[in-house]
Amino acid sequence: MPIDPYAALNAMLRAEVSRFAPPVRQAEPIAPPKTPAPAVEDEGDPQETVSARPVGARSAAGDSAA
Repeated sequence: MPIDPYAALNAMLRAEVSRFAPPVRQAEPIAPPKTPAPAVEDEGDPQETVSARPVGARSAAGDSAA
């Protein structure tokens, strides 16, 4: 059975790379991250996410175009 030259080259390259690669780090037991206590939000003034303009109101430029 003939030897595959690409498989042989791949094996040689892998051996060379593993020779010069740093050793594999061992997994350290990681403690779960400390979760801070949830912050209580101030419910004084909620932020508005919509515009202050009423729904039916138009802008000055919009009125002149009609």
